[in-house]
Amino acid sequence: MARITVTIHGEQRSFPVTEQGITIGRQLDNEIVLNHAIVSRKHARIELRGRRAWVIDLNSRNGVTVNRLRVKEELLNDGDVIGIGPFELIFEDRAAQSIVLDDNRYFPVTSESQSVAAHALQLQPSDLQAFYQISMRINQALDYRELLDLVMEEIIRLVPAQRGFLLLRKGDELVPRVILPPSTGDVVIAGSIVRKAIERGEAVLTHDARLEFAGSKSIIAANIRSALCAPLLTQVGAIGVILLDSPGREQFTARDRDLVVAIANLAAVAIERARLTEELRVQGQVRQNLERFLSPNVAHALARYVAQHGKLWEAQEQIVTVLFADVKGFTSLSERLSPREVQDLLNEYLHEMTEVIFRYNGTVDKYIGDGIMAIFGAPRLPDDSPDEQHALRAVAAAVEMLQAQQRLVSRLEPDKAFTIRIGVNTGPAYTGFFGTRHRLEYTAIGDTVNTASRLETAAEPGTVFIGEDTARLVRDQFDLQEMGELQLKGKQQRVRAYKVLGPRAKPDGAATIVYTGP
Repeated sequence: MARITVTIHGEQRSFPVTEQGITIGRQLDNEIVLNHAIVSRKHARIELRGRRAWVIDLNSRNGVTVNRLRVKEELLNDGDVIGIGPFELIFEDRAAQSIVLDDNRYFPVTSESQSVAAHALQLQPSDLQAFYQISMRINQALDYRELLDLVMEEIIRLVPAQRGFLLLRKGDELVPRVILPPSTGDVVIAGSIVRKAIERGEAVLTHDARLEFAGSKSIIAANIRSALCAPLLTQVGAIGVILLDSPGREQFTARDRDLVVAIANLAAVAIERARLTEELRVQGQVRQNLERFLSPNVAHALARYVAQHGKLWEAQEQIVTVLFADVKGFTSLSERLSPREVQDLLNEYLHEMTEVIFRYNGTVDKYIGDGIMAIFGAPRLPDDSPDEQHALRAVAAAVEMLQAQQRLVSRLEPDKAFTIRIGVNTGPAYTGFFGTRHRLEYTAIGDTVNTASRLETAAEPGTVFIGEDTARLVRDQFDLQEMGELQLKGKQQRVRAYKVLGPRAKPDGAATIVYTGP
């Protein structure tokens, strides 16, 4: 059973996501009441569809976000942050209860741990038949959440226990994923039993364990419990544990232990496979979205980051280089050609230009008709060091774009010939992901962007104009011609511009080799 955790008036509270769903809003009859002026009376609803949870915006005034992206209806994944007004609600795909590992309240009196090899399992013929049927069901389960529930349901069916727990590792934490029977209260289990199973990778069978309440000997005697704990082992070690417990002494036998160990070994492989499949599915969806405007290697890195952290990072101000390219006289070209010819020509042109931009690790921000806006130096992962070469790569890309355009025109009929002009500028910009999960765009905002666009407009056909900051960063590798201070449209102050003549030749006459990406 999943849960929603939110801090209200300084107190952290958790709410289980049940089949009845959860309504969220300012009105007092909501399951989660968020009393704030910008929260609507009936703001949002979280509901289960099968085993998956969805959040739905109930036509609220200020909307709902998931990981800072505006949504109307969205499938929730573990760790997603739902934004409603000033509140952040954390979705946790885990059991609704919190598990407390506390040997002072629940501790083993005597226990033994044992590593049981597959060939040493003491299973009866009827056990083998049941194990075969369970293995078939487990291997057929495709959904990760369904698999976890199925494992515990089958174990409790074969080895009856009052309580059953499936806990999986998440970093340094053991997260309860299934608790049977489900409830909303916190539950206490013996930490020493779990730690022994995890650290030694061995099944633990207690002869008796006790629940201690206020030191009352009679209550202690009445609450003697037995426990059985088996690790979920893979090649990299224990990824979690399965724990069963029941009141009374000697409730579990060696046969029960061996049966649980056998199922746990099978389940561990299936769980890890399902987890990796789910992670790859999420990465694939994110990468497919990102590859629309990022070079494949950058898209792959970002998809991996999203899969690991479950969200994108916040927009930030950073120094970048922005490139604008535009076809000169495209309107008149469109008048001479049929719509199909225009489409084919434009697609071929944009493909050629995008290939060059990606080759220099640029990011295609957007296509504006026949125009292209690209960013160099962003995005970068939060832990990456700043890119010191983005201006060089942007100018090198611009020069190669001119060459690619000329090669394209040389293959065309004369009436389809065209020229392009390019503007490049370096400076601070506010960069980040904007939009919704279904339409996500990475863009840059600021005066640096506006100046790059105006430099492109001022550039002569077949040339690259760059700003003063860009010129300072690339003049050692490119020959430049100062164009003086230009009065660019929309700019109050004049801007000093430079025309790029080409790569600067070395003393031996060889052209400088500039960075062309991995």
